[in-house]
Amino acid sequence: METKKETAAGLEGVSQAERSSLLSIEPSGSNTATRDINQQRDAEVVRSKDKNEVLPKRNLALRILLWMLRKSVIPSLCVIAIVGGMYIGYAVMGKRPASEVFDLATWKHMYDLVFAGS
Repeated sequence: METKKETAAGLEGVSQAERSSLLSIEPSGSNTATRDINQQRDAEVVRSKDKNEVLPKRNLALRILLWMLRKSVIPSLCVIAIVGGMYIGYAVMGKRPASEVFDLATWKHMYDLVFAGS
């Protein structure tokens, strides 16, 4: 029985049409269901290749915009998490006025409290 390496080497100089006709020949004991499944699989491969070839190339400005949006999602979520955490920690849990959350003097005072002994 041939190995995969020998089969690939033997079909090296054969065109795609000849290869498909050679591969579609099956032993007499095989059933038609297997052949139908193989034909469906081959048809799916051809369709997926066509999808990749049909896609038009996007405008350069649109590609740059989409790239920037993809790269800025995680930093944006981090900033939102920091602001939300500051609000929840200071206003909700600390029971302080919410207007003081974004005051720079408040955070300077907290920094001085934390690092006063160092």
